[in-house]
Amino acid sequence: SSLAQLAAPIPSHPAAATPRPRPARLESDSMASRLGAVFCLVSAAVAEQQNVLFLGNSFSFVSSGVWTQYKTIAEACIPGLQVSTTFQGQGAETLRMAGEDLATVSMVRDGHYDILVLQDQSELAESGYDAVKHVFAPQAKAHGALLGLYETWATPDADGKNLTQGTLLRKGYYEILAKVAREVGAEVAMARGGEAFDKVMKSVGGDWEYPTFLHLLSGDYDHPSELGLNLVAWTMVLSFNRKRFPTTGCDTSKVPNAPGQSDEQKIFYAKIACELAGVCPPEAAGAVAPVVPPGCKAGVGLQGEWVRKLKLPASECGGSSDCTYLENWVVSGTQVTQYAREGAKLHSLRVSQYGTDLCYVKLLPMFAYIKRLTQTKVMFNDCQVWTRKANAAEATVDECWCVSSGLWKDAAGDTCAAYEQGQPKGQDYYCDSTGEDRVSMFRSVRAWETCPGCQRCTEPPPLPSASARSLLATPRLQDVLV
Repeated sequence: SSLAQLAAPIPSHPAAATPRPRPARLESDSMASRLGAVFCLVSAAVAEQQNVLFLGNSFSFVSSGVWTQYKTIAEACIPGLQVSTTFQGQGAETLRMAGEDLATVSMVRDGHYDILVLQDQSELAESGYDAVKHVFAPQAKAHGALLGLYETWATPDADGKNLTQGTLLRKGYYEILAKVAREVGAEVAMARGGEAFDKVMKSVGGDWEYPTFLHLLSGDYDHPSELGLNLVAWTMVLSFNRKRFPTTGCDTSKVPNAPGQSDEQKIFYAKIACELAGVCPPEAAGAVAPVVPPGCKAGVGLQGEWVRKLKLPASECGGSSDCTYLENWVVSGTQVTQYAREGAKLHSLRVSQYGTDLCYVKLLPMFAYIKRLTQTKVMFNDCQVWTRKANAAEATVDECWCVSSGLWKDAAGDTCAAYEQGQPKGQDYYCDSTGEDRVSMFRSVRAWETCPGCQRCTEPPPLPSASARSLLATPRLQDVLV
């Protein structure tokens, strides 16, 4: 077995090859040849070789491999460094599987590396403790190598809406692996790729549907794109080589851009990696509260206090005829506070303004856009409706205005007519069906949010005058502000 192999003595490095005899120098050698030979000898003496063995799965080997970008960045940032990389792994492989694979264990025991990089399966972690404790950390220690941990991130495909929470879970897992390795005596460095992804997401208000974040992911919204691996490689270079850098980090002008990467993105990624590696001091958070652009009428109109009238669970009604409560929402700038029964929850607005007439306002992390806003009501494109607190008497229970009942079709091509009572889909079972219309990039409109026949939403009031319609953003997304 692989663990039995580890009980055998660690083989010594092979003896250096016997140098070839130098040919006799011809009298006709020119001075230029002599100087060139001296230059080559000096260059060889200055150059430093760094061998890196990467163990992982598709999060490492997609998009030409993270090791490719590690080599490019490291050699550009650190004068005289020559990086040689090797990868071992396969799709969906966990650290436990790697620790039981004879070929992988043999490579680790051979010890021809200065850095041993470990990446566990992003969604099936929690299995690598024994492999790190009994295989990888002891071998890294025995060979005097650094053990590098590649922290992964939460994805829309695997984690749903709360990506920060999913990334924090992964962070906690890799920090336990680091603790296990240090207890064995290995030197450990963490490449905080997951936290770097999270910082990019937070730079756009936590909106992971925004291109700034989505461009880090490939088309499956799970694996890293080439830009995503570039960000990971930056975290590796700064973390694994942190003692080589000044507090200003790497001179990014010396590093070639990744395909499709702007200079601004490269500088941003390097800055994030430098701070996470503890090389650069963290930038102080700005003290200015985020505001809504004054030209964004929907965002400005949303400011203030709102309520939703919601139904209490039957078990909490206590025989009362009015089994409802008011949930409060307070909007201040782009900060939103929900005062629910279980306590206060913080949310935010993502405001995107295009010119003077077009402005989208998205509520996060619900990923719902404002569709219609009046003096007393706001409707989001997932059908939920808030009422101005001053007009709370106008709120109805679980108020929901049908989103686009005249336009919506489900996956089978059926319209809302099929969801009327007595029709083929006029039952609650079908009302969770989704269709072509979307609330946001990753969420489709469900039948009950748009079809009156499901008896959960009601048709919205008629649009006001034509003059108010001039504030229309898009017919399917944001109707009117009055």
